[in-house]
Amino acid sequence: MGTFKNGILGGFFGKVGPVVGLQLGDTYVMRALPRRTKPFTAKELENQHKFRLVQNYLSPFIDLLKVGFNNYYTKTGGFRAAVSYTRKEALKKGENGFYIDQHLVKISGGALTPAIDPLVEIAGNGEISIQWNTTTVNRFDESDQLLLLVYNSEQKIFTHRIFNGAYRKDGQIKVTPNPRLLNMEVDIYIGFVAADRSMQSDSQYLGRFKL
Repeated sequence: MGTFKNGILGGFFGKVGPVVGLQLGDTYVMRALPRRTKPFTAKELENQHKFRLVQNYLSPFIDLLKVGFNNYYTKTGGFRAAVSYTRKEALKKGENGFYIDQHLVKISGGALTPAIDPLVEIAGNGEISIQWNTTTVNRFDESDQLLLLVYNSEQKIFTHRIFNGAYRKDGQIKVTPNPRLLNMEVDIYIGFVAADRSMQSDSQYLGRFKL
C-alpha cells in the first residue's frame, strides 16, 4: 500500500496499483512494477487453471450469486464468496483432470429454512414446475422468495429467478425456460431469500433434467 507525503498532491511511497513510488534525493519518481521473468511453477499453473474453471462456471449467473452469497461464507460475501466456496467444496479431480461436481454447487447459503420436500416436473413443452410443502410455513417466513437457477454448464445457457420468484407460502412455481435450453439437459437449483433481503437459505440441488 502506498503512502503520500505532503498531501495527495505530494510524492508517494510504496505500491499503488501497477506502479510503485519512491524518492531519489529531492525527487519523487513513479515506476511500473517489474514484470515477472521466471516461468510459473506447475503448482501455480494448476491454481490458475482451477481458478479459471470455477470463474467460467459461475460467471454467467453472477447477479444471482451476489444475492445468494450475501454475507455468507466469507467476510465480504457475494461473488467472491461463491468462487471461494465452489473452489473449496465443489471442485474435484478425476481421471481427466479437474471438474466441478454439480451436486455440490450452491447458489445461496444461510440460516433460512430450505424448501421442504421439493418436487420437479417437466411438461412436454419444457415448462418447469417446482412444488414444495407449505404445511409448516409461518407468518415469519411466508414471504421468503424463491431463488432459482436452471443451468446448462456446457453451453453456459441459463434461466434464473432472483427477486421475481414465487413466495414460500405459494408452494409452487412454474417457469418457461430460455428457449435455447429446450432439448438440453439442465441442472436445477433452488433457495430462498428473506423478504427484507437480510439472509438466505442453503440452496438445494434438485437434479439433472432434460427439457
